[in-house]
Amino acid sequence: MFHHSCIPYIIINPMKKNLFTIIIALVCSIFACEAQNLMLDTEVPDTSIAVIGYFCKNDSMTFRKTYSKIKVEKGDTTINDMYTEDFLIVVTDSTSKGYRMKFIPVAFDYSEESDSIHRIMQAKLSELSKDIVCEFTTDEMGRVQNIENWREIRDKMKVGIKGMCDTLYSTIPFLNDIMPRKQVENTLLLMFSTEQGVREAYNELDELFGLHGNLFDIGDSEFDTQDNGYPMHVTASIGYTPVEDENNDFDDDYSIISKSVTTVPIEDMLDLGLGNMGLMMTDALSDSLANHRKDMIDSITAAMPNGAKNINIINNEYYGYFFNGWPKECFNQKVAGYGLGERIETTHIEWIMRNWDFVKPIDEDKSSHNI
Repeated sequence: MFHHSCIPYIIINPMKKNLFTIIIALVCSIFACEAQNLMLDTEVPDTSIAVIGYFCKNDSMTFRKTYSKIKVEKGDTTINDMYTEDFLIVVTDSTSKGYRMKFIPVAFDYSEESDSIHRIMQAKLSELSKDIVCEFTTDEMGRVQNIENWREIRDKMKVGIKGMCDTLYSTIPFLNDIMPRKQVENTLLLMFSTEQGVREAYNELDELFGLHGNLFDIGDSEFDTQDNGYPMHVTASIGYTPVEDENNDFDDDYSIISKSVTTVPIEDMLDLGLGNMGLMMTDALSDSLANHRKDMIDSITAAMPNGAKNINIINNEYYGYFFNGWPKECFNQKVAGYGLGERIETTHIEWIMRNWDFVKPIDEDKSSHNI
């Protein structure tokens, strides 16, 4: 447990995954702190909310992440992947330029209902990751900047990936005929060969701190965009959240909620899936799938309502924050419906323990209370 220089006040939160499947799955405080946030002197309009991290050295929060990837067909639900992990985020330093933090694994539990490949990979990687501490930095707003020890993580992942492949290919002998071990191992190693690759593996950091440094207008909005290259309709709602629990909620806590519907042509979805699979499959199998591309497109189109040629991908997001910018809850769900059924991928991160030491200013006289 990480302790404050002052007596900490610890609070426990009371609330407390056939071919088409593979293709879709692949696609689918302030003043007591040393840090002086650059936006503190910038007036934020009353009609807006700025996502800023007012963190203090030695502050920590423990989070629980629940991940699932399921498919629903003809009323039947199949779990492809499911796990929970607990991790600790602790602020190790607070300066005028930002913060230094650590991501510390606490616990990992994978579902026995996950399919065999995912279950084997999860078991081996969780065994390795429990001893890896990720050290990262943020800017003064709380935006993640760098993974400081990414080379150390890369080197440990090399060992872990080899062990995972040893288990995977000894347990499923025929797998080598479909996805040659050397190609799979090299592809996985390539993913962790750069700082950016290591950072992408810690997607929890983007979920927790990805919106920091942004200014949002309070209220409801609705608009269309093609920022990602495809037509997207977005609805959003931003505002302060009510105090439902006096021990765990504060007047200035806030949330950002959005729903987007992206329209993607079936051909593009299929090509993306085939491209990803082709990196690890034998050339013969990859060529065979490419040769049957038109047949697969026709099959998916025939299963779509009214022969639709596009797939709608729905993304539901919820980001809740404490008044000081510490993430409270992050929810991200992607739903892809393609006629044969739905593929639903859900990530839910919620706080389960906080350990803070700071002073919150109240009104103009700077009176304060401790948490």
